[in-house]
This record gives sequence, C-alpha cells and structure tokens, in this order.
Amino acid sequence: MTTHLHAKPVGTPTWIDLMTPDTDAARKFYHAVFGWDYDIGGPEYGGYTTARLGTRMTAGLMGNQPGASPMPTAWGLYFATDNIEADVTRAVKLGAKALYPPMVVGEFGSMATCEDPTGATFSFWQAGQHVGSQVTDEPGSAAWYELYSPDAKQARDFYTVLLGATADPMPGGLEYYVLKHGERELCGIMQIDPAWGEFHPQWITYFAVANADETVATIIKHGGKVMGNIDDSPFGRLAAVMDPSGATFKVIQPPTA
Repeated sequence: MTTHLHAKPVGTPTWIDLMTPDTDAARKFYHAVFGWDYDIGGPEYGGYTTARLGTRMTAGLMGNQPGASPMPTAWGLYFATDNIEADVTRAVKLGAKALYPPMVVGEFGSMATCEDPTGATFSFWQAGQHVGSQVTDEPGSAAWYELYSPDAKQARDFYTVLLGATADPMPGGLEYYVLKHGERELCGIMQIDPAWGEFHPQWITYFAVANADETVATIIKHGGKVMGNIDDSPFGRLAAVMDPSGATFKVIQPPTA
C-alpha cells in the first residue's frame, strides 16, 4: 500500500480517469467491484466524479460533454509535470499530437491530452490542490500501467525521452519494455499482436484486488465481461476485463509473501 500526500515526481504516472457514456452506471459498477465512494463535481467541472477509497482519491470518472465530440470509452493515464506547456511542446516535437492544449482546472491544477506517435492517448497533470491519486497498490486502486502499441520500439523511444526514463526489455517471448526512473518501475510497453484482431493502441490500468476470482465474478454479475482466462503470473493472479460500457482494464491479485 502506498499513500501519496504530495505531487508525484515529474514523468511518473499520477492520475487515471474513465471516459464513459453513462457516469451513473459507471459509479454503480465500480462501487460494486472496488468499493469506491464518490464526490461529484458541480456543473462548472462538467460533473466530474472523483472516486475515493475511504478519504483518499483514487480515480476519476467523466461523461461526454454537451457540444463536444464523443470521446472513446476508455481509462486514461496522466503523467506528472511541473511545466505543462513545455512538456506538451516537447511531446509534439517528439511526434505526438496535442489533442487538448493545456487547460487550468480551477485551483486543482492543469491538464492536457496528447496522442503519442503510435496512436495511444495520454495526458499530463500539473498539480495544484489536486495531487493525483492519493492511494495505489492496495485493493481497489491502481497497481500498474501498460501501453499496448502497434510499434513498441517507437513507443519506447518516445516515452523514454518524454519522461526522462530508461527502458529494460523483459525476457521471454513477448516484446515488452519496463520504463524506469533509476530502479523505480513506472509502467510497461507491450507490442500488440496482430492475432488479437482489432485492438486499438491504448494505456491499460491494472487495479489491485484481494481475490482475482471473486472480483471477476463480481464484474460479470454487474454486467462486465472477462476477456480470456484468469491467469497466474510471476506478478500475481490476473485477468483482463471490460466494464459494461466497453472500457478495458485489468485486475491483479498480488502474490502472497
């Protein structure tokens, strides 16, 4: 378990949020699955919902806004920055597209959203009063972040420069890179296999759970889907799942010590 009371270091994952067509249904689903409670923002913030584990912020939920182009139903990842204008400019010079330029979100901070050179969306967050996720690595909170890319090498080269990170290839048959700041592991980049069919580039969040099998059963009971098997790995027992609106995420039960 990790509790975060201050802004995260620059270039590290700091926040996640869900874009969904039905925030009411999403709140009910994720409360059932992860036990989240919610604070719902006012109309000036588009009804943005902050999910909590107890008193600690863990994620956000957002519906499509009137008059705006519909966004894909998906979980999004934000990286911490202390100079959002400069980092968006640098991302564009490295081959990204700026989808939403830097925007001040009241006293909470500033955000911007980009598309990386391989087609995956990511965001920046410069903290004000909102420091990002206040809890990670405990049941119901984020435990890992993984990019699925059609060109893992290109994505690796982009994010290592953008985030000031190094990349270690993972041994084995998969093309997979672990991005790091020193010895601290930040996230992973995985090559999309054409055998998966239509699978668009995206960042996927892993959520820690106490029991993967029970969590998957709860997901199915409340209208979600499991995508394949529940598998054991060196990192824990895990499954790829989908919420009722089509957002993909993973759940992982860490191995017992």
